[in-house]
Amino acid sequence: METRLIKKQMTSAYQYSYVRLVLNYYTLLETVAEEAPKSQQITACVRRLNDLMGEYITGNEIKDDLLKLRNDMTREVEVLTSYADCFQIYEYILNRMERKFAPYNVPGTTEDEFLKRLLEFITGAGDSAVMNGRIKQIIGQLPVRLTKQKFYSLLMEGLSIYIGSPRENLRDMMYTLRTESMVYLPEGMENGHKDIFEILQQFKHSDYRNMTFDGYNEAAAKLSYASQVLTDESGYYVMIQDLINDLLVLLLAQPDAVIDVSEEDFYRSVIKRILLKFEQEDFIIAEEEFLDQLTQLEGRQEAYYERYLKVEVVKEDQQPVNDPDYIRSMNVDRLLSGSSFAQLLIPKEATSSADDAESIVDRSYLDKEAEAYIHELDELFADAPKPVVRAVMAKVLSDLPVYFNSIDEIQEYIKGSLGSCMDQAEKETCMELLEELMDYENKLV
Repeated sequence: METRLIKKQMTSAYQYSYVRLVLNYYTLLETVAEEAPKSQQITACVRRLNDLMGEYITGNEIKDDLLKLRNDMTREVEVLTSYADCFQIYEYILNRMERKFAPYNVPGTTEDEFLKRLLEFITGAGDSAVMNGRIKQIIGQLPVRLTKQKFYSLLMEGLSIYIGSPRENLRDMMYTLRTESMVYLPEGMENGHKDIFEILQQFKHSDYRNMTFDGYNEAAAKLSYASQVLTDESGYYVMIQDLINDLLVLLLAQPDAVIDVSEEDFYRSVIKRILLKFEQEDFIIAEEEFLDQLTQLEGRQEAYYERYLKVEVVKEDQQPVNDPDYIRSMNVDRLLSGSSFAQLLIPKEATSSADDAESIVDRSYLDKEAEAYIHELDELFADAPKPVVRAVMAKVLSDLPVYFNSIDEIQEYIKGSLGSCMDQAEKETCMELLEELMDYENKLV
């Protein structure tokens, strides 16, 4: 890479990440001070981060340990995401049972009028990407009354879009389908999450067909509790991961970054003060204890970020994959992308043209991948109650690329979905949820 470009990028990244590190580290201190983490895993991660922060300030090498902590954090979030995916399936079920126990107003529109509104909502989108997004949202809420054969046919139709594309794209989609349909669950999910694991097991073995009013209320309360736990823990992990990312940017950018010595000394002094509070477990923060230092940081984060955005970073695939400066540049860009858990690049050998040809999805490869997934779904469906099967089907269909060829096909699918649902309470709930979706989306326009 061009020396001038790499220095410019690394300097702006270094300055921006240093300011963000200080501000986010103080935010973490405030958060812990307000309410200590309930999870032992999160407490351990905070402790490991503080240890590495201290090592960094004293000039010790921490890159390998920091990357290990980042990987461990990613693993923890994968577990939380799997829990969230599972509970979404059961939320789908409980939502459609609510009208059996609580009176609601009957929707004021007929099915034909409602169908017309849905189609206007779809076609009223500004571009094809928004239209496809709306179609997938609608499919995810419609009643599902499909045979397994029809469902698998739609699954294959959706996956066929990947023929001719890189295999990596199909593998990403298959991973999404497996995780969100509960086919793939990380090992050791129960470790450190005993309470929500027990709730998940209870949902798996619930008798939804014969559920009573009290049973429904108990299940809804447990779902709310689990969702709150997942939200709270996820917030902590994102906060810690952002600190790890900024610390990694400092390590990667430092060799080429140009920064005023007094400015860096100021940042380090604030970090030391925050670290000391953690080490002494002194979580009583006086109102003006950090006021002067934080005031001096006002406006810097925004200014440095704007400067970083103006740097013409070399795009991926425009440099040799084994160029260390290219890899470093791309990793800094990924760490600052806003995706806290973005996967980092690692050096790899250039592939041959034959390998490139084999990396494209053909019909044989697609059939092999799809058949393996269908077999896994068959095993899941074999012991699952019918409401769970329907919820999983709805989730899978909403994850697939849009497989309709015309607005008439979409209309026919929606009409058939509503018409085949004999459970009036479920149908009304689906219509209500879709009405809320349309109202919400229209307010964003």
